[in-house]
Amino acid sequence: MLVVLAAGIALAVYGATGIGIYDKAAAMMGGDKKAAIGYIQDPSTLKELSALEKLGTDKVRSFLKELGLDASAVDAAVDERVKYEAAVAKSKDRTQFLAYAQSVDETVTEENLNDLIKDHDRSDPMRQAMVMQELGITDEAALEELASNETLLELYRQGLPKLLANGRMTSGVLIQFIGIILIVVALAYFVIQAMDIKPRARTRASNPKTAKVTGFLLNYALFIILGLILVVVSIVRLDFLSIDNILNILQNASTKGILALGCAGLIVLAGTDLSIGRVLGISAAVTASLVQSTTYASRMYPTMVQPLGTLGLLIPLFASIAVAVAFSLINGFGVAKLHLHAFIVTLGTQLIAYGANCLYIESQPSGTAQALSTFDPNFLNIAAGAFYIGGVRVPLVVIYFLLLAAVVWVIWNKTKLGKNMFAVGGNTEAAAVSGVNVAKTIMLVYLLAGVLYGIASFLEAARITAVGANTGLNYELDAISAVVVGGVSFSGGVGTIQGVVIGAVIMQAIVYALQFLGINPYIQYIIRGLIIILAVSIDVRKYIVKK
Repeated sequence: MLVVLAAGIALAVYGATGIGIYDKAAAMMGGDKKAAIGYIQDPSTLKELSALEKLGTDKVRSFLKELGLDASAVDAAVDERVKYEAAVAKSKDRTQFLAYAQSVDETVTEENLNDLIKDHDRSDPMRQAMVMQELGITDEAALEELASNETLLELYRQGLPKLLANGRMTSGVLIQFIGIILIVVALAYFVIQAMDIKPRARTRASNPKTAKVTGFLLNYALFIILGLILVVVSIVRLDFLSIDNILNILQNASTKGILALGCAGLIVLAGTDLSIGRVLGISAAVTASLVQSTTYASRMYPTMVQPLGTLGLLIPLFASIAVAVAFSLINGFGVAKLHLHAFIVTLGTQLIAYGANCLYIESQPSGTAQALSTFDPNFLNIAAGAFYIGGVRVPLVVIYFLLLAAVVWVIWNKTKLGKNMFAVGGNTEAAAVSGVNVAKTIMLVYLLAGVLYGIASFLEAARITAVGANTGLNYELDAISAVVVGGVSFSGGVGTIQGVVIGAVIMQAIVYALQFLGINPYIQYIIRGLIIILAVSIDVRKYIVKK
């Protein structure tokens, strides 16, 4: 049945890429999807490319070549359009236009320039003459052809019929639904089988080889499924596993991976943390406010007139950690001393952190709630910079992630805190009887999580280069997903750091693959939600079988 599930996933992904071809064609032509199919069926009805300026010429160039058109003809047409747009942009620049006007009539001044421009949105004779001079043409008909994109339109008309011959596009919807049906059938089978644990347990006991294979599949089922998804994506798009893409995946996985390292300890304690994203938001906002460029007039703290310098960056780093630790200790105290469920206390601090972040951002001297941006270059170089190995750009944040993972691994596996953490997560009562200070252990684990959240917030502010009220939204889902995919059990007492690292990378690779294939963003949320449910379901089944 795993084969059926894998086949369903493969067909669903393949069908989605076919639908993506049609969606891309519609976007390129600037019309809605209903109009797009009419253009594809009858290219002569395509009269204009309304999305050309919005999409940019590079995407248009790529799309036309995907249609199988002559590359040299495409490049020539697009290059002409690029020159035309540059000339038009120059004519709309007031300074440039004034200089041209004075070269034609030296009596033109700044004061009477407005009288010369009849309508800024329409090409008056002088502006049109300036564009023609920039392009080196004297024929108004040639200019009109450039303005109407007639050459590009003709290329589109030549290429659109080839889309109808593309089997993947025309059958994409059908293939996708076949894949969905297979996935539902396979998942239904697994759910029904999960209802009958005892008979299967006897079968494994009587057949050691079967038990070994079943145990392997049970332990690594999620890795196998997600791995198959990535293999299918790599087959559909051969450029998916390029060095640049791999490094992009690692870069995007790093800050969320650091969050996952902190969250993993809480889940080992059989808890959770719903406040991660909003705590990151307020911590990143504090960081951003302290590292804004001193030359930025609308900075949060106008009295900061000297750059922090390299050592000075420790101040925003420690400030970020302090904010995150404060919220984490509130969570830890609620769980350890007030005996609140982690779900409830972290839900509360999530709302508190969000409100605090909104108030902090709205307290800017400018009186606006605009995102905090324009950071000091030194901060960006250190927190979001890179180094080169043989011409390959390696982001520093990846190195930070791996170093922190190594530190947390040592804490988990070589210290008393790590031993106590697993003891408390596995059986709180037994740990207390054995002399473990349960409350202290819980507080220390939450403290460690807060430190990691603060570091991740510092690095994330540099990565996204602007921090607003919605920064950190749903980051807790990414962190928890990485943890459960990495094999940390919600039942408590089970987990490894290497699993968390692999889980973070795999989850980011899945997200990147979905974006790479052009999957609808809302469908991406559905897929990620299903992965979380599947991961926890497998974890629960392993726990039941173990008992």
